[in-house]
Amino acid sequence: MAVGHDLLGTSPTLGSVRVVQQLDDLRAALEPHRSYGPVREYLVRFGDARRARMLLLADLIPSSGGTRQ
Repeated sequence: MAVGHDLLGTSPTLGSVRVVQQLDDLRAALEPHRSYGPVREYLVRFGDARRARMLLLADLIPSSGGTRQ
């Protein structure tokens, strides 16, 4: 879990579309272990870090609501 926390502490500007997708895969792999305290804490921090990265990548990742104008 320490490595995961270090990863979330890196600058959000180091993110890319691929990094966000890989982090989503990691989150999906950890989800079944949510009842374990450190994993639950990590997933909360993960959500915050993901939102920050998505704001920076908003122009690169199309919204799920359809085409952009």
